Amino acid sequence: MNLTFKGFLKSYCRELTRLETSNLKKLLAAALHDSPRAAEAVVLYASAQNKFSHVTSLAGGTWVEQLCEEARAAIGPSLPNSDKALAAVFGPLPDNSRFKKVWLAYQAAKHGVANERRIAGLMREKTVAALQASGVTCYRLCKDLGLNMGNVYAYLNKNDTSKVSLDTARRIMKYALDS
Repeated sequence: MNLTFKGFLKSYCRELTRLETSNLKKLLAAALHDSPRAAEAVVLYASAQNKFSHVTSLAGGTWVEQLCEEARAAIGPSLPNSDKALAAVFGPLPDNSRFKKVWLAYQAAKHGVANERRIAGLMREKTVAALQASGVTCYRLCKDLGLNMGNVYAYLNKNDTSKVSLDTARRIMKYALDS
């Protein structure tokens, strides 16, 4: 997945505020009144767009103004573009930092698919052993669970973890262990 931090912040702000806009003024207003959890993401989004001073002026006289000052002290007024440089910015922050939590959410989103495929691969080994021990065929498994035989075959016999979701891998493993 080719997810950038700026792109993640845009969608994360929309998700947290439940607004379908990228307008910083509207996002900030939502963070101030309805969605305070979005404030850190909005400040970082402004920083990623090089509009940090704009958000700071919009936040004047509110609790988000203090948050802007904390951001300026912790990460500076603008964020770098590369993940390596971003990691250098967010790495030294304490784990309970409000801004580091947004960074960790980005890391989870960016590497989520790879982690799910790795987990499905680990589950595959146990599943194959259980199926062999019980004598259940791939055909019987697919018929009973209503799954696509080609995808299940590729997953079990060719170790192609992209063919099944993590939920489907769990269903297959549960079936194999219960057989």
